Amino acid sequence: SVDVPNFQSCPLLKAIVFKVPQWEFLCRDGVTCVSWHWLCDGEPDCPDGSDESLDTCPEESDFKCSPNFISCIGTNKCIHLSQLCNGVYDCSDGYDEGVHCRELLPRCQQMNCQYKCAITRNSSRCYCRDGYETGSDGRSCTDVNECDTYGSCSQTCVNTDGSYSCSCVEGYVLQPDNKSCKAKTRPADRAPLLLIASSEKIEVLYLNGSQMSARSPVKGSAVVTLDYSYREDSLCWIESRDVSSQLKCSKISRAGTFPEEWTINIAQYLHNVQQIALDWITGNFYFVDHISDRIFVCSQNGSVCVTLIELDLSNPKAIAVDPTAGKLFFTDYGNAAKVERCDMDGMNRTWIVDSKIEQPTALALDLINKYVYWLDIYLESVEVVDYQGRRRQTITKGRQIRHLCGLAVFENYLYTFNSDNLSILRINRYNGTDVQALARLDNAKEIRVYQKRPQAAARSHACEADPHGMPGGCSHICLLSSSYKARTCRCRTGFILGSDGRSCKRPKNELFLFYGKGRPGIIRGMDLNTKISDEYMIPIENLVNPRALDFHAETNYIYFADTTSFLIGRQKIDGTERETILKDDLDNVEGIAVDWIGNNLYWTNDGHRKTIAVARLEKAAQSRKTLLEGDMSHPRGIVVDPVNGWMYWTDWEEDEIDASVGRIEKAWMDGYSRQVFVTSKMLWPNGLTLDYRANVLYWCDAYYDHIERIYLNGTDRKVKEKCCCFATGIFTVCIV
Repeated sequence: SVDVPNFQSCPLLKAIVFKVPQWEFLCRDGVTCVSWHWLCDGEPDCPDGSDESLDTCPEESDFKCSPNFISCIGTNKCIHLSQLCNGVYDCSDGYDEGVHCRELLPRCQQMNCQYKCAITRNSSRCYCRDGYETGSDGRSCTDVNECDTYGSCSQTCVNTDGSYSCSCVEGYVLQPDNKSCKAKTRPADRAPLLLIASSEKIEVLYLNGSQMSARSPVKGSAVVTLDYSYREDSLCWIESRDVSSQLKCSKISRAGTFPEEWTINIAQYLHNVQQIALDWITGNFYFVDHISDRIFVCSQNGSVCVTLIELDLSNPKAIAVDPTAGKLFFTDYGNAAKVERCDMDGMNRTWIVDSKIEQPTALALDLINKYVYWLDIYLESVEVVDYQGRRRQTITKGRQIRHLCGLAVFENYLYTFNSDNLSILRINRYNGTDVQALARLDNAKEIRVYQKRPQAAARSHACEADPHGMPGGCSHICLLSSSYKARTCRCRTGFILGSDGRSCKRPKNELFLFYGKGRPGIIRGMDLNTKISDEYMIPIENLVNPRALDFHAETNYIYFADTTSFLIGRQKIDGTERETILKDDLDNVEGIAVDWIGNNLYWTNDGHRKTIAVARLEKAAQSRKTLLEGDMSHPRGIVVDPVNGWMYWTDWEEDEIDASVGRIEKAWMDGYSRQVFVTSKMLWPNGLTLDYRANVLYWCDAYYDHIERIYLNGTDRKVKEKCCCFATGIFTVCIV
C-alpha cells in the first residue's frame, strides 16, 4: 500500500490497495489509472477500453463522432468511413467488417457517389472528402464552411473551397498549428498574470500557476470580488467586513505587489455585492446586488451611483462588460434562469440564453470573437454562445463542474477554481477534455487574467472629459451606451436630466412615485416625468419590512411603518433627518396616512388589539391616541380626507367561503360617526387611495383581482381595471 497525501483509496481493488488522485479514473484491470477528463472522449486510454465502455459512458450521453466518422457498436470509439469493409477489423466486435460488405457492394456501386461510398451493417451511403459534405441529393459534394464551426480558428477565419485559413488580430501571432493565436509580448510588456480573490488574500500567479506575490486584507475582513484596469495599472476589489464593505484599489507593480492603496467611498451599500465589473475605458464600476436584486453603476470616484436594472431580476449573480462594444452581460436564476445582454447604460435588454440553463454563476467574455462563456453548476456544464445568443456550444460537462467558481478567458484557455480539490484549473476552450490543474489554493472566489490585449484601448470615446472636466459633458455621470462612441448622461439621486441631455437639475414639479420593497427592506422614489428612471429621493435603507408609506409635501418627509421592526419612522427625500417617531405598542401596522392640514399621522394596527390610532407629526410618542378599537378582522389600508373631515380604512376577512364580507369603513377623523361605506362583493380590499379633486376612492381587491372605484357620495361603483392583485407582505401589488 502506497500512501500519497491528498489521494483517495480505489474501492475496486481487493488484493493490492493503493491510492489514486481524486481526479483520476481506475481502469477495470485494477492497475491503470487515467485522467477523469479522458473518459468518453472516443479514444480508449485503458488497456481494456473500460474508459469508453457503456458502463462508463451511458448511451444517453452527448457523445457523437466527427463528420465522416462512425462509432463502433457498444463503445464510443470512432473510425473513419474509409475503414469500413477494408478487410481490417477496426472495431473490437468486427462491426466494420462482415458478409454485408459483399452483399451491399452492388447497391453502393449503383448510388454513383461523386466521391466515395461507405457500407455499414444495414445500409450504404455516400460521403465526401474532408472539407466537403453530401448535398441534398445524397451523392454530390458541396463545400463545408468550417468558419461556422466553433473552434475552427481561435480568432479570424476565412473559408476557402474545401478548406479554410486562420489568422489573428493585431497584437497576436498565429501559432504553428495554423489555428491558434498567442498574444505578442514585447520586452516592455508585463507577463500575463492570474489575479485571484480569496477570503484570505489576493493571489497573483503566473499563468503556469507559480506564485508571484500575495496581499492579505485588513484583519477581520475578506476579499469578495475583484477586477482591474490595465491602462491604469490598477486592481480594485471589495473587502467585506461583518457589517459593511469597502471598495479598495491599488497599483500593481511589475513584481506583482501593491505599493499604493486607496479606498473609494461609494455612495451605495456594498455589503450585498459579490461581483463587480470595471469599465476600463471610462473607469465606471458596475455592481450586482444579489439581495436587493438590482444592478447599479458608480462613477470612477464613487461620488455618483445610479441604478441600471432592477425589474425582472430575482437572483442576479455574474456580470461582465465589453466597453468597446458597449455591452453589459449578466446572469439571473431566480424566477427564470437566463443570461442577458444590454447596453452599458441599461437599455435594450435582451435574453441571449433562456433554455437548458438552471444556475449560471459565472461569466467570461472573449472580447475578440464576441463570445460569452458561462458556468452552470446545476447542469454541471461550461457553455458558450456569441453575443447574439447563437452558435451555442458545450465546452465541458461533468460532476467536477458543480464545484467550480469564477471564470476567465485568455488565448485558448478558460481559467477557473475547483472548490472541491482546491485547485486552479486551466481548460482548453476548444477541447474540453484538455484540463490541467495549475496550483492549489484555499477559498478562491473570483479570477481574472491580467493582460493588456483583452482590454483594448480606445483612441477616443464618448465619455472623454470636455474642456470643463466633465466626462462626456455630463453633469453627474457618463455611461457608454450602445458602443464606446455613444454615451448616456445620468443624474444622481434627487436630480433629473435636463432637456440638453447633459445637465442635471432639481425637478421643478414635485410629482414622483415612491415605493417600498423587502429583501432587503428599502424605500425608493423616482420621477414620473422622465423617460429614464432617475431616482428622485435618497433611498431609505436598512429596513426589514416597510409595509405602509405616506408623504408630507410641506416638510418633504416620507413616513413609513416597518412592521417587522415594530416602528414608524420618517426621513426627508434628501436623505436627512432619519428618525423613529413611534416604537411602543405597535404590533402590525398595515397602513398609515398623513393629515397635512392638522399635521397628524393616522395608522391601522392589525395586532392583538385591532385599532386605528392618531398622533401629532411632531412629538408623536407624547400625543398618540386610540380612536377606534375592535369590531375589525384585519384593518389594512387607510386614507384621510382632511378637507371634508373623513377617514377611510379597509378591513380584510379571511373567510373565502363567503366572498362578500370584506369592507371599507369610514368615520370622522376624531373616530366618531363610524359606518360601513362599501361591503358587497369584497373580501381582501387593499391599496386604498383618494383622488381629492374628483372625490373618488380607489382600492384593489386581492381576492377578486381587480381595481375598483367609487365616488365619496357612495355612487357609481365600477371596476376600473382587471389585474393580478396579490399581497406581498409589504403592500398589495396590482399588475395591470
